[in-house]
Amino acid sequence: MARYILLVMLVLCAALGGAFATNLILEKRSKPNYGLVGYDPTSDAMNDVAAEMETPERRLVLVGEVELADDAEVISVDVDGRSFAFPKKFMEGVGDHIASELLAGLPIAVTYCNETECVRVFTHDASLGKIKLDQFGLVDGGLSVQLNGSVYAQESEKIPLDDYMFTLVSWAVWKESHPDGLVLAEIIWKDEPRE
Repeated sequence: MARYILLVMLVLCAALGGAFATNLILEKRSKPNYGLVGYDPTSDAMNDVAAEMETPERRLVLVGEVELADDAEVISVDVDGRSFAFPKKFMEGVGDHIASELLAGLPIAVTYCNETECVRVFTHDASLGKIKLDQFGLVDGGLSVQLNGSVYAQESEKIPLDDYMFTLVSWAVWKESHPDGLVLAEIIWKDEPRE
């Protein structure tokens, strides 16, 4: 009898171990490695994947360090008397759709979906630090975001953040009005071809 009990326990342990290993494998496969996706600005690769992608660190640079066409559209955000520009062109690639910064001490997350042309800018209490908002692929053809483990469509009113005012202007108008402003720099991914 003791042999049967031992055998049953071994079978149960093996089954549980196998289920755990299978779960780990499936979980790893459900979060693709975007580094393996070749850079193609004409691709709509995000239409085929809906998985967590951490928001990269971005740099803000002086106006003279940025080259853009005069008619390029930028998302202009003013904080505490300073102006910041977020060029749409620098936020349209896979993994580039969110810029989360501390601007003059205020947490700001700028989001842009080039599929729907939706722009939203969020903020929250400065004591909470930088906004940890991540990209989560597409939902119904538009950008989805992840905050505190919950996924929302970018346009959702249920996102537990405050909307922050912004304007859309051309690069020519913005740089003339704000020659001392700061601009979000382009991310050059290591696999991205340089022109």
